[in-house]
Amino acid sequence: MTSFDSVKSLRKQINLLLDNELPKEEEINLIQHMENDPRCNKIFNHEKDFRDFVKNNVRRSAVSPLTEQNIRNFIKL
Repeated sequence: MTSFDSVKSLRKQINLLLDNELPKEEEINLIQHMENDPRCNKIFNHEKDFRDFVKNNVRRSAVSPLTEQNIRNFIKL
């Protein structure tokens, strides 16, 4: 069982959950914990809202085909 005694460990678990990298047993434990702990739920919502904001508002710059080919050639060296 994972301990959520610090905000740092809680955030780590939440980020693993949001990345779909948390083992199933720990995922169930965290979800149950969030249902019963307003602090945990608030941190989860904050992290999820931040990720959603970044996903919806940050765009990657387009790379020209020539630049892409130059990178590929450099990697092959």
